Amino acid sequence: MASARPGSARVARALLAVGILGMVGASAAAGTAAPPRLAVSGDHATLLVSLAAAPEEAAARAALQGLGDVAPVAPEAGVWSVAGPADPAVRRAALRRPGVQSAEWSLLRRSDERRRPHAGPATPLPLTPVGAPTDQYYANGRQWALFPPATTWGIDLTGTPPRPRIAILDSGIDSTHPEWSGPGSPLVRPYSAWTGRQSAEDWGKTGHGTHVAGSAAAPANGLGVVGVAPGAIGTAEVIPVQISDRDGYSTDETMMKGIRWSVQNGAKVINISAGGVGDSATFQRVVDWAFSSGALIVASVGNDGQDYGAINYPAGYWNVLGVAAQCSGASDPVDCPTPYGLAAFSTRNASVDIVAPGVDIVSSVPPRVRQGEVSPGYAVKEGTSMAAPFVSGVAALVFAANPGATPFQVLRQLKNTAVDMGPAGRDPGTGAGLINPRAAVTLPLPKDDAFESNADIPQVARYQAIRPTTSVSAFAAVDDDPTDVYPVSMRKGQVLRLTGRANGVKTRLAIWAPGTRTITSGAPAAKTAGASRSPRLAYAIPRTGRWYVSVKAVSGSGQYALKVAG
Repeated sequence: MASARPGSARVARALLAVGILGMVGASAAAGTAAPPRLAVSGDHATLLVSLAAAPEEAAARAALQGLGDVAPVAPEAGVWSVAGPADPAVRRAALRRPGVQSAEWSLLRRSDERRRPHAGPATPLPLTPVGAPTDQYYANGRQWALFPPATTWGIDLTGTPPRPRIAILDSGIDSTHPEWSGPGSPLVRPYSAWTGRQSAEDWGKTGHGTHVAGSAAAPANGLGVVGVAPGAIGTAEVIPVQISDRDGYSTDETMMKGIRWSVQNGAKVINISAGGVGDSATFQRVVDWAFSSGALIVASVGNDGQDYGAINYPAGYWNVLGVAAQCSGASDPVDCPTPYGLAAFSTRNASVDIVAPGVDIVSSVPPRVRQGEVSPGYAVKEGTSMAAPFVSGVAALVFAANPGATPFQVLRQLKNTAVDMGPAGRDPGTGAGLINPRAAVTLPLPKDDAFESNADIPQVARYQAIRPTTSVSAFAAVDDDPTDVYPVSMRKGQVLRLTGRANGVKTRLAIWAPGTRTITSGAPAAKTAGASRSPRLAYAIPRTGRWYVSVKAVSGSGQYALKVAG
């Protein structure tokens, strides 16, 4: 939940400044960020359009008629695609259509593997004893990330009620691999966002998806490796979703389709070990829909720490947990100057929320893959791609220990229990610190924020307006989804009075008129002059309608209380 704010204007400027086709193949120069790369096929591209109030299919197609080939991406979130010529005029025309809130080109994303020659309840439910795995690379200690002093993970943490489904959005998973095949395979509901078929075999050249899946959820079956949250048919399943091509590139469109499939098929944790520069209000809308539907997205932050600090997405979106990479105790000193410290290649910026093991990670790969091979079907890889599935596995165990937990609670739990490993407090390299599986699974969860996700007006369109006699308690942080928005029904002549109260966070209040599309480009009807721990605001309502109240963290973090009176 980084503080980076998505918006289409930056992407539009990049398209005009660089040229649509010139963006493809662009690369990063030392010390600078590569521009966003448009996902094109020939001279055609895909425009991702957000429509207000998530209309039915017929209405959505009618709204976009004549712009190109219209298809659903995440219609529950009001997101549709328009395929056609890569022409900025198409986007401008789409933005003029009634009901269109945003229109952005689908961008290209890369997997975050390092390409190298070598490779709820107040108290959680009690743990159930589990026998030590006999999987080869666990038994011989080769899976260093599962043992102290690396992390506090232990096989006993998996002895909880059945964990929820984990979705691996990647190049697919090799279902013929011994770890993943047979009648006890935990693989269910496969899907390819490229072909639309219910099949997601790993077609990637490096076996990236199979490796990521093994780190998160390889079964404790006596073969090879064991995952952080071991898979088991019927009780701890894995959804393979193919979003990347054979070279490891995915697009915003394939990612969003993959997120939708995962949510619809019961995933509570969605792993995306990929990213790229260029943000999108449309993508943020899909993330917020997934978050409010009960799914937490975990994403790698990128491997650009030695070059530039550009934010990669989806890790940079609010309500996504961005993961950086931890070194092993015996890593290359160039990449890992400090044993068990932050990898030198790990990206450092506001998208970093937490750190997890990401160097010298052994996991499953299709037997055809030879890069980093330690034995047929198993290989070593490194990168923030390898760190993200560790966090995804722990997140699934937290959900399991706390039936009924929300993504907000699990996300806050993982960050609240992390062990500080950089400068005191949050920092751009290590975020909240190193993941602490034992504390995350066994300690009580933080209080829920019932209104999340509510960072802007489009996210609260489906919410019932609160009454002007309401008190709201929620969480805000200047570097962690700082803005909350609430709809309020008001009548002409009433005076809307807002009173805030908080200890660790200073906030600014604002009131927005009916018809405001977004607080990022709109002008408030009234706002406080500055930020305070106890802000107050009063405004005489000039017309009846659905008004909006925003609370924005300006410094600090913590719980706040907002009293709304009319």
